[in-house]
Amino acid sequence: MIGQCLGSSGKHRSLNRDYRAADGLPVEMSSIPTRAGRTQATIAVLAVAACALLLVLLGGSGAAAAKRKAHARKAVSYAQRTFQLSGANRKQRLTVRCPGRLVPLGGGMTSSPLPDSDGEGIYPHSYERLGVQHGYHSTVVLFDPSAGSTTPRSVTMQVACARKQKHVTPPHKTVFVGPGETKTAVATCPGRRHLFGGGFQRTDFVARGGDYITESRAISQKSWSVTGRAFGGFGGELTAIAYCWHSKKPLLTEVSASTSVGTGEFATATTPSCPRGKLVFGGFSTSPAGSSFFTNGFINTNGSWQASAYDRFGPDASLTAYGYCLKL
Repeated sequence: MIGQCLGSSGKHRSLNRDYRAADGLPVEMSSIPTRAGRTQATIAVLAVAACALLLVLLGGSGAAAAKRKAHARKAVSYAQRTFQLSGANRKQRLTVRCPGRLVPLGGGMTSSPLPDSDGEGIYPHSYERLGVQHGYHSTVVLFDPSAGSTTPRSVTMQVACARKQKHVTPPHKTVFVGPGETKTAVATCPGRRHLFGGGFQRTDFVARGGDYITESRAISQKSWSVTGRAFGGFGGELTAIAYCWHSKKPLLTEVSASTSVGTGEFATATTPSCPRGKLVFGGFSTSPAGSSFFTNGFINTNGSWQASAYDRFGPDASLTAYGYCLKL
């Protein structure tokens, strides 16, 4: 049909061929059209109109296909990898990478089994995007306060991936947290840049002491805040990381949910799904600061974010999960 449409001009010309008498010589045609001539002309007009309509439809479907292809290039996908840990207070660096040429946005982790009644379980020392390695990273510790019989755990790392995006500016801010202290570090996007996510690194606690994260979240469209507290015989550094893109307007939509955590108990808060865009980063906060260890933070298949905590030190606490939705 397409070939016929493209070749219709040749057929139209054939309607104007010379008519010849029986002796083969040309005959002058009357200016008054015959019934056959009118029928042929009508068919020609209808054929041209049909071809024009077909080409318009084909052009529209091609544009729609191109739009779908462009959207597919921007869509977010998720990859994960599972690790096994054993040994009391052992630390391990875990990384999951995006497949192919995809680049990382955010990510998370979850562990199994969940923390025991004394707090034995998996806790992250860092949550950070790896730009060069195209992945997401967390150094975790298998915390065991008794160091008796430690139950092996599995940890599943997760990364949100997309096609190559804008240049990332990742400002860092580091503070030192001494034993018994609670401190906050805030990393802020410079100039005409806005957050598309954030994270933390460098906490170091084990059973003997150290510093641990109590909050990691966006406090504006340009700043990411982390808070930490230290216990026991030593402290440690705490670093806030903001991941920024050049943008004239804010990039993120926030969803959140809260729950209570009793002393010596484990609890999870799960946000609603993103109203628009894809969930690519998550955060959390506990109140009062210092009562609880943050453990699992993970992007669910329905586009929500879940954050979990174990209340190690008391009193009873409130846990809030924050999910950050990005429309590419």
